[in-house]
Amino acid sequence: MLHERSDTAPGGVARVIGDVRARWRRKLLVRGLFRVLVGGAVVLIGAGLALEALRFTPGAILAFRIATLAVIAALTAWWIARPMLRRVTDQQVALYLEEHEPSLNSLLLSAMSAERGGTADSESPAMVAKLVEAAVERCHEIEAGRRIDQPLVRRYSLMAAGAVALALAVFALGPAYLRHGLTAMFAWSQSLEAAAPYRIALTPGSGQVPRGADQLFTATLSGFSADDAVLLVRKGDATAFERVPMVKGDTGAFEGMVFDVDQKLEFMAEAAGVRSPTFTLDVVDLPYAQRIDLEYRFPAYTGLEPRVVEDAGDIAVLTGTEVLVTITPTMPAPAGQITLHETTHVPLTVGAEGKLVGKFVADKDGFYRVGLQGPDGAMITASPQYVIDVLSDMAPTVSIAKPGRDSAATPVEEFVVEARADDDFGVRGLELVYSVNGGPEKTVPLYRGAKRLEEVSAGHTFYLEELGVQPGDAVAYYARASDNDAGGGKQATSDMYFLRVRPFGKDFKPATSQAGGGGGGGGGGEVGALSEQQRQIIAGTFNVLREKREKKALTPEKLRESSVVLALSQGRLREQVEGLVSRMNSRLVAPDPSFKKIADMLPLAAAEMKAAEGKLQARAPEGAMPPEQKALQYLQQAEEEYELQVQTSRQAGGGGGGGQAGSIADDLADLFNLEMDKMANQYETASRAESNQAEQQVDALAEKLKELARRQQQELERQRRRAAGQAAGSGGDQQRALAEQAEEAARQLEKLSRDQNRPDLAAAARQMQQAADAMRRAAASNDPSAAGQAAAASDRL
Repeated sequence: MLHERSDTAPGGVARVIGDVRARWRRKLLVRGLFRVLVGGAVVLIGAGLALEALRFTPGAILAFRIATLAVIAALTAWWIARPMLRRVTDQQVALYLEEHEPSLNSLLLSAMSAERGGTADSESPAMVAKLVEAAVERCHEIEAGRRIDQPLVRRYSLMAAGAVALALAVFALGPAYLRHGLTAMFAWSQSLEAAAPYRIALTPGSGQVPRGADQLFTATLSGFSADDAVLLVRKGDATAFERVPMVKGDTGAFEGMVFDVDQKLEFMAEAAGVRSPTFTLDVVDLPYAQRIDLEYRFPAYTGLEPRVVEDAGDIAVLTGTEVLVTITPTMPAPAGQITLHETTHVPLTVGAEGKLVGKFVADKDGFYRVGLQGPDGAMITASPQYVIDVLSDMAPTVSIAKPGRDSAATPVEEFVVEARADDDFGVRGLELVYSVNGGPEKTVPLYRGAKRLEEVSAGHTFYLEELGVQPGDAVAYYARASDNDAGGGKQATSDMYFLRVRPFGKDFKPATSQAGGGGGGGGGGEVGALSEQQRQIIAGTFNVLREKREKKALTPEKLRESSVVLALSQGRLREQVEGLVSRMNSRLVAPDPSFKKIADMLPLAAAEMKAAEGKLQARAPEGAMPPEQKALQYLQQAEEEYELQVQTSRQAGGGGGGGQAGSIADDLADLFNLEMDKMANQYETASRAESNQAEQQVDALAEKLKELARRQQQELERQRRRAAGQAAGSGGDQQRALAEQAEEAARQLEKLSRDQNRPDLAAAARQMQQAADAMRRAAASNDPSAAGQAAAASDRL
């Protein structure tokens, strides 16, 4: 039956040997592939590290492409091709199997020798066949050595898969330059420059430039970032490149300037070890703006004389200023134009000495450049692109100088109010606006601008007897000023103040201190806190209306938040008044008729508060002012009546009578004390928090001013170095950025001065605006003296 097996036929041992050889070669292939994968990954990681150190230059990419392919090919030849091409005899394969399977006991070698030796006379064919059959049978029992190679093949396969996964993880999760290196190694379809992940785009590229031109270069980094960049320039026949510093702009690109180009220019940019391609600019004889002189003709309302800025470029002027541009070309040009904002072209006319003149009105921010007609009649760009920075005229500053706080007076007194306004280009009008008990507003002109005055101070006397006011009434007043702006004048409004009408014979104190005591009788101070809170609510509503009226940044969201806060405050005060009325009705079981007025007035105040609260909830603060002021009138009248009745009752009690009235007065005083105690901590905490917040704002602004002054001094030093020829490029963008920050600081100072009634902050705001204007003029004219003045002003602030 064994002879029926195919392996027992002649040559069966050879087939066994062939199977073992095939599995052995498969093991060598898998092992070699694993070693090649590990070696290739190490080579690629090393190439990525080296290319990062060399900043992915085209030469380095080409060199490492060749080196990497050579190393991988060598690894493949050594670990795969060499073992696979090695010749192995059948005897070596048999010995390999015999060594790993000692149980064969040289049976396979004997059978192979007998089978290949034939049937010699001394050997019986049957014996040879039997020997071969036994060897083949034994090889089948041990699976022809499959259990020797199979585990190794499986292990090397798993190790190769693990090596691939680990390499993929390193490249995917490791530093970006490893992925860049992998792409650069195998992106054969791309040029060496395109395969580099770090690039610098330099404009302009190769081309022509008019002789004597000032050429601006812009370098844009791609794939990496850097803090500094330089422009490498080689002029004419020079052998070495000069290094020209470049300044980083707001967009992140670097800019550098080469002045008065009069010979062939080779240039490139370098940043963080990365270089751009080399470009060439050929100098040709074409007209170019060698010098630009500017004359500013300011709007008539400013009263300023025209100002000439020689050899300028950037423009920073007030809105509506007419700019007269005089251009001196490098060679005669028959015509030219000024291109504004890339959309408008202003023609230039040829004047004396071949100069070209044009003019335009600076009415919006943008850019301009000069174009001159060349010999062939074509209009060519003859200057860099310059900035037009339009400055806005700030609204005037206005305040109540005297008395500068809430006050009190009797119905027959004369009350003097002094208002003060100032504006950098003149005050056109100053007026006093007042209303009695929330009635219609009345206006008293204080100044009409017959001539331009930068500072105006004027006063007005209120004859309270003519106003027909009574004790408990309130006169609300504020000042309003307008400037000479040609667009109709911008208005500004002071804070609102209150004049409280008090009875005769009272010791008057400022309204802000009336909560601590007033004239005549206990308890008056406590009830005065109610009217004080109502005045604060009215002032808050007035501030919201002022922001709307002066077109400040009062967004719908901010209007909603302010209205909600005011409505909650008004509602809380209304609840306190209603609670006081309820306690009065429950505690005073035998009310004296003399206190009936108080019981009648407080509900009227609560009703007006309810109406104001509804207007505030509907985000209509203008409709809330009249009921708020009527509520204030009722509260103050109730306070005056309370003080009068308490004083009268106690005087009667002290004389031996009026015991019941004195008891009622004491009960009423206890009620006021109880109600005021509830509010004391709340409003004291809120006041302290508000004060701390205001001081923190002032401190933060002071730190900002210090930093601004420091940066301005640094910019001034840069300008001095550029003026000395140690650097190139324009600092105008940096100077303008500092000016914008200074203007923002001035606006914050102005707002704080109004919110806190701080004249010192108002003066600081004016000086800060003057510093910002000086910075902008320095940016436009590159005038170191103007920049120094701006830096000194910032340092003083």
